[in-house]
Amino acid sequence: MTDYDVIIMGAGPAGSTLARLTASRGFRVGVLDRKKIIGVPLQCAGLISHRITEANVLPDDFILNSVRGAVLHSPSGIKLRVSKKRPEAHVIDRTSYDRYLAELAGEAGAEVRTGTAVRDFSEATGEVEVNGGTLKASVLVDARGQAAVCNKYPARQFLVRFRDQEMDTDFVDLRVDSRLSPGFLWRIPLDERTARVGAFGPRENLKDLIKGFISDLSTDFRLKESYHGFIPQTDPDVELVNGRCIRIGDAAGQVKPTTGGGIVLASRAAHVAAETIKMALEDDIGLIKNYQESCRKLYMGEMKNQMRVQRTFRMLSDDDLDHIFLRMKEYGAEELISRYGDMDRQTPLIMEFLKRGLLFRIIPSILSKKVASIWK
Repeated sequence: MTDYDVIIMGAGPAGSTLARLTASRGFRVGVLDRKKIIGVPLQCAGLISHRITEANVLPDDFILNSVRGAVLHSPSGIKLRVSKKRPEAHVIDRTSYDRYLAELAGEAGAEVRTGTAVRDFSEATGEVEVNGGTLKASVLVDARGQAAVCNKYPARQFLVRFRDQEMDTDFVDLRVDSRLSPGFLWRIPLDERTARVGAFGPRENLKDLIKGFISDLSTDFRLKESYHGFIPQTDPDVELVNGRCIRIGDAAGQVKPTTGGGIVLASRAAHVAAETIKMALEDDIGLIKNYQESCRKLYMGEMKNQMRVQRTFRMLSDDDLDHIFLRMKEYGAEELISRYGDMDRQTPLIMEFLKRGLLFRIIPSILSKKVASIWK
């Protein structure tokens, strides 16, 4: 006898979205989250692609600002400005949005249990040990986020009030730095004077780098709040199914290699997971294995191209990055990125760079062979 048809471990966007989709199909769903208040503390930059509405719900109430472009900064301060005519991304109240998605899951019939830590679980039997006993389900879902992942990058962010300037709220600022590759620094405006400023990358002490970035942007500012977390490293070989258990979201490494963002991708994977779980519960539990192949078809082509971009950035020094920025300005790459750039679907832009031979015109010639080996 099972307590639930499905137990979802984790009430982040991936877990809550899957809980809603599965419960709405009539299954008994339990969601377990160790946090007493879902979404707290904030562990995300809160910038989400406009494509979120293709895969999930996002009421306007949770949108703090919308941006249509970015100012890209090289290590020495060379700038590229790219933009769209319409908003490309939304800056959201992430903590409230997480709670909202969990509430929707509850309204659909899922039982959301906060303050419930998962001590251990068995992929073979569907048993989950929690504080207070053992629960059992026919299907388990590991949606515990970065806590379920070994390889991850540290991330840190500050809420900053700028006193000496008003920002253009249509644009985010992004700075590349070889010490952070494949990560970067960002400034995401909430309004004309307040922004989230942070960084992620393979470096333990991010605080000084972020403060240096802020100082380059402003001479008069105040740090209001501080947050820290982790971003999983993308692993295309991760096993998404083990026995009765599937992985989703950050726990499955379903994050974009170039930006670390994952809500849209996880939301798309939740639809795949919900259909797979339905078939497994109604027909044959062995069909749960189809989830991995369906996910690979959904995003692996795009992910592999982004991983090639990531590998290319890892070999670049600050001087190389400055060189590339100068050459991109010379070859009109700002217009090309503005036209073909997309936060989620980066392959069209990559293909344009390759088709036009632009990639090998902008990189230092000494790196041509190494870069060619990545893109062969």
